[in-house]
Amino acid sequence: DPFADIVLLVDSSDRLGNKMFNSVKSLISKTISQLTATPNQYRIALAQYSDDLHIEFLLDTYKAKNLMLSHVKKNFVFKGGSVRTGNALRKVRETYFKGPTNGRDQILVVLASGASEDKVEEPANILKRNGVKIIAMGIQEVSTEELQSMATPKFSNKFRIFKDLNTYFQNMNKIIGDVIQTDKTIKPTYVTKPVPEERKDIKKFLKNIVFSLDVRKQCIQIGLMTYSSESRLLSPLSIETKTDILQNIEAFSPRAGKAYTGAAIETARKQIFSVSSGSRMSQQVEQIAVLVTHRPSEDNVSEAASKLRRAGVTVFALGAEEAKDVELAQIASYPQYNYVTKMRTFSDLPEQATTLQRNLLSRIQDNLYVHSERKEHLKTGCKDTEEADIYVLIDGSTSIHPTDFGDIKNFLKEVIKMFNIGLNKVRFGAVQYSHFIEQEFELNDHTKSVDLENAIDNIRQIYGNTYIGAALTFMQPLFKKAREQRAVRVPCHLIVLTDGESHDSVKEPAETLRNEQINIYSIGVKGANERQLHEISGSKSRTYFVHEFDSLKDIKNGIVQRICSGEACKEMKADVMFLVDSSGSIGDDNFLKMKSFMREVVNKSDIGVDRVQVGVVQFSGTNKEEFQLDQYSSKSDIFSAIERMSLMGQNTLMGSALTFVSDYFKPSKGARPGVKKFLILITDGEAQDEVVNPAAALRKQDVVIYSVGVTEANKAQLEEISGKRELVFYVSTFDILKHLEDQIIFGICSPYEECKRIERLDVVFVIDESGSISAQQYQTMKDFMIALVKKSDVGPDRVQFGAVKYSDDPKKFFYLNEYSTKSEIVEAIQKDTSAGGSTYTAKAIGYSEAFFAEERGSRKNKGVPQILIVITDGESHDKEHLGDGAKRLRDHGIIIYAVGIKGAKPDELLAMAGSKDKYFYVDNFEGLKNISIQMSEKICDDSKPECDVQADLVFLIDGSGSIGPDDFSRAKNFLEVVVNQLNYDRIQVGIAQFSDTYRKEISLGAFQRKSELNVQIQKIEQIGGGTEIGAALKRVKKFFPSAGSRRIRRNVQPILLVVTDGVSDDDVAEPAKDLRREGVDIYAVGVGEIDHLQLMQIAGASERKYTVHNFDELKTIKKRLANDICTPSGPTGKYK
Repeated sequence: DPFADIVLLVDSSDRLGNKMFNSVKSLISKTISQLTATPNQYRIALAQYSDDLHIEFLLDTYKAKNLMLSHVKKNFVFKGGSVRTGNALRKVRETYFKGPTNGRDQILVVLASGASEDKVEEPANILKRNGVKIIAMGIQEVSTEELQSMATPKFSNKFRIFKDLNTYFQNMNKIIGDVIQTDKTIKPTYVTKPVPEERKDIKKFLKNIVFSLDVRKQCIQIGLMTYSSESRLLSPLSIETKTDILQNIEAFSPRAGKAYTGAAIETARKQIFSVSSGSRMSQQVEQIAVLVTHRPSEDNVSEAASKLRRAGVTVFALGAEEAKDVELAQIASYPQYNYVTKMRTFSDLPEQATTLQRNLLSRIQDNLYVHSERKEHLKTGCKDTEEADIYVLIDGSTSIHPTDFGDIKNFLKEVIKMFNIGLNKVRFGAVQYSHFIEQEFELNDHTKSVDLENAIDNIRQIYGNTYIGAALTFMQPLFKKAREQRAVRVPCHLIVLTDGESHDSVKEPAETLRNEQINIYSIGVKGANERQLHEISGSKSRTYFVHEFDSLKDIKNGIVQRICSGEACKEMKADVMFLVDSSGSIGDDNFLKMKSFMREVVNKSDIGVDRVQVGVVQFSGTNKEEFQLDQYSSKSDIFSAIERMSLMGQNTLMGSALTFVSDYFKPSKGARPGVKKFLILITDGEAQDEVVNPAAALRKQDVVIYSVGVTEANKAQLEEISGKRELVFYVSTFDILKHLEDQIIFGICSPYEECKRIERLDVVFVIDESGSISAQQYQTMKDFMIALVKKSDVGPDRVQFGAVKYSDDPKKFFYLNEYSTKSEIVEAIQKDTSAGGSTYTAKAIGYSEAFFAEERGSRKNKGVPQILIVITDGESHDKEHLGDGAKRLRDHGIIIYAVGIKGAKPDELLAMAGSKDKYFYVDNFEGLKNISIQMSEKICDDSKPECDVQADLVFLIDGSGSIGPDDFSRAKNFLEVVVNQLNYDRIQVGIAQFSDTYRKEISLGAFQRKSELNVQIQKIEQIGGGTEIGAALKRVKKFFPSAGSRRIRRNVQPILLVVTDGVSDDDVAEPAKDLRREGVDIYAVGVGEIDHLQLMQIAGASERKYTVHNFDELKTIKKRLANDICTPSGPTGKYK
């Protein structure tokens, strides 16, 4: 990493003049070239000043020398005006030197030409007190005294002629090295005596926080503890009113002494976050600690902070003055940029109250509403990674504590849960290493998730020293063997975990693996060597570092996303519009960061005419088109267009902008029919006009809206715009935007679909190959079929395909059990050619019946849905037999979809399909492309998950008066569709209804046939009344009289599914906890305006909580819910 930040501040006043400015401009270019000669040594920024400060580029704007030089050449122009050096120094501090230094030296190089019209000493002293070294140079009329008052001692110089200045600049590299070394040997002293001003700042900060939050027992509770040499609890969490808390804050007085931060954190864990102090952790209430410090700790903070975080507490760390960056990172939750705030002095603390309040609420809301949804979206996106071989290389050396080794195993189990595990799907293997190597299990050893998790639980730490290089060499033959086991080449990944520096070289063995197309992900913890981590992975984007092992859970989703991106983004195709806030509150430096964010999103996209198109619109008080979707087809052209953008200023009319940008998703503005559409909105403020209706209109056009809010953005308003909370991102500064890039890119590559993969079906195509179809048209039909095959999870126990071809006579193409892999089916279809002839569709349908026989691969007797898809372009010559033949198949439980092209007759399509929702008609063969998605969604809806779970499933449904009759009918229909998704032979179903009373509707196992159960479900009558879920949970327990013993012993899982639309009038946490103690898995579905915390208390974990806006949307979660029920239960809630 760079070890110094250098800001060049250049006078461009009338005193200097345009001619001399151009000479200085040349010096600046030479200096940049000189300072960037050694890669990664310095980060460089540039600004000029006269009446005011003008930002040229920030420290993180450019990494490459040529981009800096290009900026100087094209954009660094003379401004003119008066000399206000003091103002410039003040604004430089606010703009360039405001965040954490991360250990880098901070250097300001000032060139002045005349006496300042304002005072320079005070702003210069503030910079120096904050650790900034100042090199001050003067030319022309500036005084030596003024330069000396600015500069770090011995680093001020005045030059009589430009030649001398030029000579000085030529030695700038050495001069910067010298100024860095000043004060290096001076030992810091830490003030342990309370300062009155600091006391006021702390009190003001605390009061601002308390005033901004909804403090009461049913919402937010606040505790307060102070520490120095000892810790003192001022206010427990059990205090219920703002008044009492504010009184305790007023009584607060800092004490003299040293800072024992580690001991204080341990005390907080034991005393504050305890039931006796008022903690509601057992009720699923979010636990948050905010630590404020201004100096290094006298004891170790790492272990105590890990224990606190492992206990389920999220930790924010605010450091001022001499607080150590490393300690703050060890204390805070991960990622550091969300949870660590570094300030120069305590006087900056009150200003942080608003930011902290926003961050606190954002964390609470994300945990309640968003984390489980984003995890589900990621898991769904990973279904595109159908086949892969993944090895994990685990550090088992002695330096790893057994508790930390447990964190490693939990991390691995959670990674596995994100993939579809199987012999011909995703395989996992594990190797443990120290100074010797233990192969834990190979890729073929465990082909089910539950078996893999058990195998990981059985791994025992081997201890010893750290030899990563030897372990990487050991992996080479394992991956060679993996490749030999597969019929086709699949992606190979290696995850390497270590907590220390390797005693042998890692570079060569890692390069050997990467040269074999093995993707390596290096994860370093604690004492891991970052250089070695980079050498292992070969890429910054595949290198991860966390300070503690408990933070592994926080990088899990990032690593999984990186692994899955390869397949998810392989065929990236989208129309993406940026809608960028250009109001006056943004400011020049943040506008540059926003442009950098857009550039990186573009850079990570597959740009092209037939791939990803990008357009940009700016808005403030007016709207401005920068470029539309089809204007540029190369990254370089888009980069140039973004670079040319300039800040508009004015106010924030977001609603008007949403209406304006809607036209850009139409063909006239370059949008493409049938291509997924995305809008990325970036704003730092609240809209000053109405946004709900314009946003809803965009979403009706099937535009997915990502809303990115910064600083003062109104998160609730952004949620109204996006329509879904998981599509909204809030960050406290523009610097954090870069950390959102990969999440948004993955969402564009793999937008969430309720049914991402067709799961278990038997599908037979009946394909018209008559003479009216040309070779090109037949290819379009084949592409249509291949698209459905690719959407499916193909395999003998998953989706099988068969096919019949016909014209005058039908003939076998292939049976259901003839091909067992996707590639075999695609290859067979691609090779096929049409024979010509007339169209006898009825004869072909009759012939196809034999394909649904058990000896031909049909699994009808095992409950697998049977699908027939007829594709024809003409009128059938035997249409008089069409209806009877199709009805015969439908009567045997075969679902028929009819696809007609051009000459096909709609009445014949209806006769085959049996209902209008099961036939499609297009005017030409190209139209098949437009119905491909609809068709796959229909078939996907018919498919069922693989479900071997044995369960007693009880539905507890809300029948309170707030639910209308139509919605109650929809709720009953939902129960039916959930049951239909499951293997009815392996489950018993019971139903109870509640409001402020309770009624048992159907006993467990009362109906042996699913059809009888469905009839009885429809007979259930709504009881009306209030909403008392807690009482109902106590009563429903009678369905599971021996859930904790007898049923578990015979491998029957008790499951309760609660459906409600309201807020319970009684406590739900304890009755739900009591059921879970008895071994009952609880799933909670909330409809409309529900209490998300109550829903989480019922379910016990965010992964088992589901929400929809209305009863009509219940059908959209049936697949997800069924998949979750069919997955063997295990620990939940620990990983977000």
